[in-house]
Amino acid sequence: MNLLIKISVLLLVDYFLFRLGFYFGMLGLIIVIYRILNILGFFRSPTLGRSGFSSGNVFLKDYEGPYSNSGVCFEEVVKILKKFKIDEGKLKYVPIGLYYDNPGEVEDSKLRYSIGFYQRDLGFPENPPKELENYCKENNYYFSRLPTVDTLFSSWEYFTFFTLIKGIKKFYNILSNKLNDASFIKTFRIPKGTKCDIIIELYESDSKISFYAPIKNISDFQLYKKDTKTN
Repeated sequence: MNLLIKISVLLLVDYFLFRLGFYFGMLGLIIVIYRILNILGFFRSPTLGRSGFSSGNVFLKDYEGPYSNSGVCFEEVVKILKKFKIDEGKLKYVPIGLYYDNPGEVEDSKLRYSIGFYQRDLGFPENPPKELENYCKENNYYFSRLPTVDTLFSSWEYFTFFTLIKGIKKFYNILSNKLNDASFIKTFRIPKGTKCDIIIELYESDSKISFYAPIKNISDFQLYKKDTKTN
């Protein structure tokens, strides 16, 4: 009889330990899934601040369609930077995107954006290499200058292209909400009636993207040229 009791107790303890291990395992799985989704941008929101955007040279190519199509465009830019070895050093160029339409207000097929590469001025404008200019002309990139301007700013950790798209959409959403918030407008001294449709996306490093929304001289960043548009 005592043996049966001992066996029953051992079986119950084993059962509860199994169940406890199962629940801890499920909890661990939920935590892992949450962290992955957080990395992908599901539970993160950009934090807005004021910052200046520095003037510089830029080569751009225009596109129209869903912003999710921009990944291929950035891949092309990275290849150009490596081809001409201008992706490192003090005078390096970095990938840049200009987005002209709020995806919450414009249908995906009509969204306009420009993708290219940008070189920040280091006290003086640096003329781009002639061979780079010629290559860009042959491949539908156009040269322009971006001015220094006050912006609303946020940074976003970049892990995959999916996090990039989430970042753009969330930045547009938070801009729309904050520009209708009287206390935010007063705190950040935003001119009344400001509508930040244009967003600049700058790859600061392999894991960090910065978003800038000009709040002054916005028309200076409306660089989209229909005659060079590429679908």
